Amino acid sequence: MPETKPATKFPIRFGTSGFRGRWGIEYTESSVRATTQGICDYLAGEGLAGADIVVGYDSRLYADQAAGWVAEVGLGNGFRVHLASRDTPTPALAFHATVGLGGKTVAGIINCTASHNPVEWHGIKFSPGSGEPAPAAATDAVTKYANHHLISEATIVSSDLRQAAAQGRLFRFDPQIDYCQWLLDAGKSDARIPIDPDAIVRFFTDERRIIVDEMHGAGRGYLPWILDRIGVSYTLLHGTKDPRLGGLHAANPEEPNIDLLKGTVLAESAIVGLGLDTDADRYGIVSSGGEYFWPNRILNMLTYSLGVDRGLTGRLSMSFVTTHLVDDIAADIPDNEANQPLPGSLPPHMRAPEYQIYVGEPSALSPKHSFYVPTGLKNLVLVPQMDRDYQLLTPRPERWMDHMLLAGEEAAGLTTRGHIPDKDGIWANLLVLDLMARYRTSLDEIWNDITSRYWRPKFDRVFVPASPNASTALIDTYLQEFAGAQPGEKSFAGCPVVYLGGIPGTYAEFRLADETASTNNFLHIRPSGTEPLIRVYLETSSDLALTALRDRINADVAAI
Repeated sequence: MPETKPATKFPIRFGTSGFRGRWGIEYTESSVRATTQGICDYLAGEGLAGADIVVGYDSRLYADQAAGWVAEVGLGNGFRVHLASRDTPTPALAFHATVGLGGKTVAGIINCTASHNPVEWHGIKFSPGSGEPAPAAATDAVTKYANHHLISEATIVSSDLRQAAAQGRLFRFDPQIDYCQWLLDAGKSDARIPIDPDAIVRFFTDERRIIVDEMHGAGRGYLPWILDRIGVSYTLLHGTKDPRLGGLHAANPEEPNIDLLKGTVLAESAIVGLGLDTDADRYGIVSSGGEYFWPNRILNMLTYSLGVDRGLTGRLSMSFVTTHLVDDIAADIPDNEANQPLPGSLPPHMRAPEYQIYVGEPSALSPKHSFYVPTGLKNLVLVPQMDRDYQLLTPRPERWMDHMLLAGEEAAGLTTRGHIPDKDGIWANLLVLDLMARYRTSLDEIWNDITSRYWRPKFDRVFVPASPNASTALIDTYLQEFAGAQPGEKSFAGCPVVYLGGIPGTYAEFRLADETASTNNFLHIRPSGTEPLIRVYLETSSDLALTALRDRINADVAAI
C-alpha cells in the first residue's frame, strides 16, 4: 500500500525525547510515515535491515492508528515488527526489546507517544534496540531522512498488517505480566536493585493506605497487578482507558495535574500517593500531608538509602539542574571511590568551548562524588559508558548499566543499576514503596532525618513566558553584570555571588551565599528548547534566599 505524500510547511524536528506535534497539524499520517521511513533508512545504514522492530503506543486518541502506520512502513522496509496489542508503557516496551525477546536482534523501538505533553499532542519516540533514548547523532540522521521523504514526491512503501501476520512477519504482544514479575524479581539473579515485597506488605496496611493515580494512561493495571500479586490494598484513581485522558489537560503527575491525588490522600488519610504520566515513564509522589513531593527529594532519599544505608555501589548520574545535595550524600557511600569522577574533572557542559567563567573557580560548582550531565535520560545513561573524566569509552563496557547506582533528573525521570536504560515511573514508584517500608515511616519523616544529617534544600522552578530574544537578553545581562567580580563581592537578589558561569545568550548558573553564610544556594537559568519560556531551577538552603531569587527573576522578566 504505497502512499504519495503531500508537501507540508511543518518540518519534522526531534527534541530530547523524539518528534512531537499536534494531531492533524504537525503530526499527520504523512509526518508519521515519513518519520518511520527515516528511522528505517537509519537502521538499514547501520546494517540492521531485516531485523526486528518493537512498536508501541500510548493511550491517546488515534495513537493506536499511528502505530499501525509505523508498523506498515516498517514491514514495507523488510523489518519484522512486534506491535503492542494495547497501549503500553515506555519502560515495558524497553523491557520487551531487551529482555522479553531474548536473543532476537532488535534494531529499534518506535513508540507513538508524546509522554506527559497535553492531550492534543502526539509523538514518536525512537530508541535503539538496547533500550536507551536515541543519541543526537541518530536522531539528526533520522530527521534528515524524514524531512527528505516528507517534502519529496516519492512514495513510501508499506505492507498490509493482516498479510504480514499470516506470513509470520508481524507479531502481537502484551508485556504487562512478564514485565511486572521482572520488577518483583529484581536483584535475584542479576545486578539490579532488589526490593523487599514482604516488607512492603507488612508496612502498607489499611491504616497506611496507598493511592494510585494512573491518569488514564498506558500504565493502567501495572502497579495494581504488582500490589495485588503481593497482597497490598490500594485506592485507584483514573484507572479506566480514556483516549481524551478524562478531561485532564495533561496526564503529567505533578502540580497542578494531581489535585485529585492530593485530595484523595488527605480524604482517606493515606500515607502516600503514586502517580504515572501517559506513557508511565514519569512518576509523581504525594506525601501523607497531601503535599507534592519533589523528584529532587526522592533522588536524595534514594541516594542515601541505597548507597549510605544499604551499601550498594555504582555511579550517581544527575542532570546539572537537578539537585546538588546528592553530591554531598554520595561522599558518604562506603567503598564507592572508583565510581566517582577523577579529582578536578569538569562535567561536559562546563567544558563546552563557548562556556565562560565570570565569577570564581569551577571547583566551586562542579561535583566531586557524582556525575552531572546535560538534561535528558539519554545523557544520564552515558555516565556508565564513560571513564572517570567524562570521556566516552570505545567500545562501551559490557553490561554498562550494571555500573550505575542511580540516574535521575528533576523532571521525574529515574532509572537504577542493571535496569532498562530509560525512564521508568512504575519502577520509581516501587522504589518509593520499598524505601518507606524499609524505614517504616512516612516520606516526610525520612526526609527530615536525612536532611538533618546534611542540609535541608528548598526547591522551586520558575517557567516564565518569554521570547527567545528576551531570554537571550536576560541571560547576557546577568553574565555581564557580574563579569570580573571576586567571589562574594557582588550580590544577586541580596545573595553574594560565589560562582557564575555560562554561555552567552544560552545559559547561566550561579552558586550563592544566603543570610546564614551558607553557600548551598544554586540557580540555573536557560531558555526552553521547545517553548517560548525561560526555565529557572532553584535549590537553596534558605526560604529567604528562595523567595528573593524567585522574585528577582520574575521582576526582571516582566521588565524586559
